[in-house]
Amino acid sequence: MNSLRIATISKPTPEQWESIENNCDYATFYQTHMWHNVLCSNPNPYRDNQIPEDASQLIRFSDGVEMLLPLVRYKKLKGIFHMYSMSPDNVNSSFLSKDEITAEHEQVLVQHLRRYNLSWRQNPFKPLSFYSGFDCEEDNIWVLDMRGGVEELRKRWQTSHKDFLKHARQASNRGVTVGKAETLEQWREFYEVYLESTKRWDYPKIYSWSVFEAFYNQASDKVQLWAAWADGKIIAGQIVFYHSRTVTAWLKGGLKEYFHLKAPKYLDLQHLEYYAQEGYWWYDMGSAIDPGIAEYKARTGCEKMEGGYLTHKNPSLKAYERVRWESISRLQPLKGRLQKAIPGYKKLIGVGS
Repeated sequence: MNSLRIATISKPTPEQWESIENNCDYATFYQTHMWHNVLCSNPNPYRDNQIPEDASQLIRFSDGVEMLLPLVRYKKLKGIFHMYSMSPDNVNSSFLSKDEITAEHEQVLVQHLRRYNLSWRQNPFKPLSFYSGFDCEEDNIWVLDMRGGVEELRKRWQTSHKDFLKHARQASNRGVTVGKAETLEQWREFYEVYLESTKRWDYPKIYSWSVFEAFYNQASDKVQLWAAWADGKIIAGQIVFYHSRTVTAWLKGGLKEYFHLKAPKYLDLQHLEYYAQEGYWWYDMGSAIDPGIAEYKARTGCEKMEGGYLTHKNPSLKAYERVRWESISRLQPLKGRLQKAIPGYKKLIGVGS
């Protein structure tokens, strides 16, 4: 009997993709064709505003098992190199399959992927058990377990997370209301709140309005915008994706002058209860580098789910990056000496002019 191998590789049609995603237990919205299609049609702020190129693959193994890879491709160094990712935004993602994927399938998959320069933030709901040849960094997301339903969630908050409940409920007493934004005008109003919020962030990566509009127009059955209102306007909001058993929090924003009303916490309370009531199992709040954000997510009852950030670079790209780094390291001392030796150095090169 022949050993397992990849028999064919083809481009998945939208219909094939949607059929597989709807029959894959570990799929999240970040693996859907809808997410892939919207982000592959707009500039990506996390990739120098390049529009990612669809590089998705439908793999059929020699035993008949099918696997879909939601790959995208970006140019690096003006196209001399290409970098692949398992998601347009390099968020947590994975392969998709209706079939059972064994360790042997993973080994064949990893061997196939080693031909690419690839970055892959794994989906913690389906991490690889085998990734030989890849560099792996620790990674995680914060996830709220809602499998006990809304009543169990409320009991947990009452016993272990009273501060979250206390602060969230203050907003209602201060005149804040929460609900789903239904109109394009309301989405546009939240976009302005989002833009205002990015001014407080370090090194903000800002999505264009076209991304928001595309999700509003194309994804009403998979995307909701939850908003908090006060004084007749939106003061905070959260875009939420949902697919299969998992709800995924995406972009969030709030007006600083209304922080004293505790609207973001009330917003979280309301829609977390809603999705628990609807029967979803998991609420993915994403990763948190900032300790304060991580602490807040823990206060809502989230726990860290471990994943892994995999990268693979071919020898040519590694050599280029090594030479580039060595060149920069050598030039830095020279730059410092020039600054000291030439009084008008900064003016000469146009710095500060």
